[in-house]
Amino acid sequence: MKSESTKTDYKAIILCLLAAMIFWLMNALNKDGYSEKISFPLKFVYDDSLYVPTQPLPEKIFVNVSGNGWDLLRKAFSLDVNPVRYQINKPMKTRYLNTSTLQDSIQGFIKGVRVNNVVSDRFELEFDRKISKNFIIKIDSSKIPLQERYVVSSLINVNPRTVTLVGPESVLTELGDYIMLKVPGKRIHENFDEEIRLTLPNNPYLKVNHERILVSFEVSELLK
Repeated sequence: MKSESTKTDYKAIILCLLAAMIFWLMNALNKDGYSEKISFPLKFVYDDSLYVPTQPLPEKIFVNVSGNGWDLLRKAFSLDVNPVRYQINKPMKTRYLNTSTLQDSIQGFIKGVRVNNVVSDRFELEFDRKISKNFIIKIDSSKIPLQERYVVSSLINVNPRTVTLVGPESVLTELGDYIMLKVPGKRIHENFDEEIRLTLPNNPYLKVNHERILVSFEVSELLK
């Protein structure tokens, strides 16, 4: 069996090693000259009542910073960082994010470390005019999935008849003046009365005042 003194020696050695590691780490972090890649939340400031992005804007930016080890450690683990604001005064003429301007903004935003450079050398930006446009809802009666020998025997009621979309001018112009609504289902042989969800272009900046349209009509079986 190991003696009690041997066990005590092991504990002492472990404690000494742990203390030495902590001392080394604290001494190392007190030195300057460290560099680290840190991310910052990014907020674009522009007149969103007149303009809208045509592609998602970056939500954060990565920068290379250097400084004291403790300062870098605090910045890397900071959880309450306010977004860096990037002002866009002329969205229709702005094609790229100016990383030099952004670097200066970040340097004034944080203290205690030096901002060396923005890691990504450029971001493409694209804006469009934000407009509102009305569209008529239409249903192609020839494509309603009816059971054999059944026909639509009444007017097709659509409510609402029109919807209003708000979004990029180029997207809304491409849609034309109508939105075709597809009646779902297979082999319909009973009167139809359901809400149908609109199918719109996949664009996060496209908004519609009515996402569902109530469609109703009667069907009848043809006599043999």
